[in-house]
Amino acid sequence: MSEQQLHGLVELTNEQYHSGPGISKSHLDDIALETGGSPLNYWDKRINPDREPEEFKHCFAVGDGTHKLVLEPGTFEQTYAVGFDKSAYPDALNTVDDMKQELAKRMAMTSGSKPELARRLVEEEGYPRDQILMYLEQDYNATLGEKIIIPAKDYKDMLSMLRAVDRHPFAAGLLSGAEVEQSFFIETDQNIIDHDTGVVTPIRVLRKCRTDAITASGGWIVDLKTTDNVSEDGFGATIARRRYDIQAAWYLDILRDLYGSAAPRGFAFIAAQKTRPYDVAVHYMEADHPALARGRRLYQRDLLRIVRCREEGYWPGADGGDLLQVKLPYWATRDFEYA
Repeated sequence: MSEQQLHGLVELTNEQYHSGPGISKSHLDDIALETGGSPLNYWDKRINPDREPEEFKHCFAVGDGTHKLVLEPGTFEQTYAVGFDKSAYPDALNTVDDMKQELAKRMAMTSGSKPELARRLVEEEGYPRDQILMYLEQDYNATLGEKIIIPAKDYKDMLSMLRAVDRHPFAAGLLSGAEVEQSFFIETDQNIIDHDTGVVTPIRVLRKCRTDAITASGGWIVDLKTTDNVSEDGFGATIARRRYDIQAAWYLDILRDLYGSAAPRGFAFIAAQKTRPYDVAVHYMEADHPALARGRRLYQRDLLRIVRCREEGYWPGADGGDLLQVKLPYWATRDFEYA
């Protein structure tokens, strides 16, 4: 896939998008110091020829699986499988004690490990294999192939989030008829202001974004977020901590540069609570929202840092190549002042 082929809306799978060229919002996070990033971190994750494959994290699977259930019905099963649900078999033998008691009833030997006891029950005592939980789970897992397993408990939570989003009047309305999972690319000349020095730097890079959804009217980009707290203050803190305002500004600017006045005018987050009571709230930002100005300033800072490090071939760590004078956190100095 050459960069020359990437302009505007490009039909790609999620994997093709993430493995392809271009700078995305996650690239900006990799170099931002406040998220634990640095130029060295960016180089190690994006450029280092000896970099390790990204570690699989269960939370990513739950988040992506929820996106597929909500935004792309019918695609969940292509990637994921629901793990064995022990609660569906309350009468099956499970513990060592259960098996020993059953063997004792049959006057059979009761010593051995759990697998040995299960095998003795089935092979020597004729106990039904489909009434022993260990075998039920083994047989079930053998049918899953190479799919990523989502634990049954998490899957139930995901279905509850799906139903909650479908019931929510604003969330459901935003997603009705929306275009989902689209990849956009643009490479244009830009003038980026270094807000620390006031210097304007001309740059040209391939920028990209992949939208969860764009409303049927084309007026809003919609992003689904699973979270612990959907309240105005709680999710507002999450937006700041996870740099979602940067994501919003980045996406809106790419689409504005591509489509001008026909581009979406605002960004809406559907925040879905991951646990009971599975609350849902929609948080939105129109084009003049101050959070977008903040997000734009921060993404320009991070983008400029990437460009400069590329040009210089120098990727310093969190120290920026300098000695660091000790800096205590605010709580430590506050406690000292009032001691």
